[in-house]
Amino acid sequence: MDIWSLGITCIELAEKFPPLFDLNPISALYYISQNDSPTLKNQESWSSSFNNFIFSCLQKDPNERPSSHDLKNVCFVC
Repeated sequence: MDIWSLGITCIELAEKFPPLFDLNPISALYYISQNDSPTLKNQESWSSSFNNFIFSCLQKDPNERPSSHDLKNVCFVC
């Protein structure tokens, strides 16, 4: 399972648009590689568990992202 994409999909479902949707794809890839991982724009509107879930999914180093098996044990309430 692509954990990064799961995190991006969570943001898209919460905000109706994916992060950096207003940039062309090449610019978005460059931005992601040079900056912090995307987060929810209004983090305070969502539970800390949901924010932590997204944070876990969007670790830049793939070795630091949880596996799908580990994610199923993460308890979060939106």
